[in-house]
Amino acid sequence: MLKKLFISKVRICVLNEFMSDLNASFHVRGLVRKVDEEINAVRRELLNLESAGILKSKKDGNKIVYRVNKDCPILWELRSLFFKESPIGQKISDVVRDVEGIQLVVLTESFITGKYEHDTDVDFLFIGNMKIKDLSTAISQVEKELERQIRFSAIRKEDFDFARKKKEPFLMNILEKDKIIMFGQLSDLL
Repeated sequence: MLKKLFISKVRICVLNEFMSDLNASFHVRGLVRKVDEEINAVRRELLNLESAGILKSKKDGNKIVYRVNKDCPILWELRSLFFKESPIGQKISDVVRDVEGIQLVVLTESFITGKYEHDTDVDFLFIGNMKIKDLSTAISQVEKELERQIRFSAIRKEDFDFARKKKEPFLMNILEKDKIIMFGQLSDLL
């Protein structure tokens, strides 16, 4: 999908590097080595992304270093697009297709960063009337393919609404932090 949405293959590669780690910073030559593209094409895309407000640059000695502009108003939408197109994003989309009753899937920042502040932090929150056994089986398959444990929680929509109203700490921890809606609508969380 991204290849049809964005004309430039180099722009996709450059954006992918920045969207996978919002704290990353690159100078032109370092990014050229990372994405294995021509230096002029990478430089042109960095300038385009900077003029669009997605990246910002800073002179560091004799190099110009680029990083994500965290004040960019479309940053989370862009990040969501790139994550949904990633291999793990595609696998979670397959889970949603294969398991009936899923209404909303929330990906937490904990999964992307691999950092968990609390023992109760999860990678994914599934909301809907799905069969837990089917969901667990599908997630186990994804874990095998990724060779990574996935922490997830599943909750029915009515229970989610009740927990949100009662401001359950577990749920508030998910809702108050950065997240990506993998499936469903943000309005379903509100």
